[in-house]
Amino acid sequence: MLHFLAMTSRREHGFTLLELLVAIGVLAFLLLMVMPSIRVYLLDTKIRAAAQAYYDGAQQARSEAVRRNTDVTISLTNANQGWSIAAGGVIVTKAPESAAMLSVTASATEVTFNGLGNASAANTVKFMPADVAQCLANGPQRCLQVVISPGGQVRLCDPAITTDGDNRKC
Repeated sequence: MLHFLAMTSRREHGFTLLELLVAIGVLAFLLLMVMPSIRVYLLDTKIRAAAQAYYDGAQQARSEAVRRNTDVTISLTNANQGWSIAAGGVIVTKAPESAAMLSVTASATEVTFNGLGNASAANTVKFMPADVAQCLANGPQRCLQVVISPGGQVRLCDPAITTDGDNRKC
């Protein structure tokens, strides 16, 4: 009798195979639900990184032109996947990895800043997913633009924003 009580009071710890399979099934279902969101998030991040890199390059070109009091040119390179800054010789070249899966279009492939910081021409560089034909304000994917005005102002803007007074508006 004593032996019988000892066996019934002992309790096993852990999960059964059925509980483990149910947990894995629920986890797989949740991952399948989240996957499209992760893809969009990663693409948005790549667009942001590439646009920010070009924006930083344009700001650097402008500040170098003012600092050196000479013409400094920023040019799109590698089929618009990178850029370089030159003032007589190349100052810096950058080809962000994030631009590899993007479509980058520009109204001009190069802009020259003079010693006063003014740009030679207005330029708009659009960063969008490779499978999107054009940036739409209400499109399914995020698009960003870097706008350089003839006065030398460099702005990073989002064409999807339409609210007046929002500095991210194009």
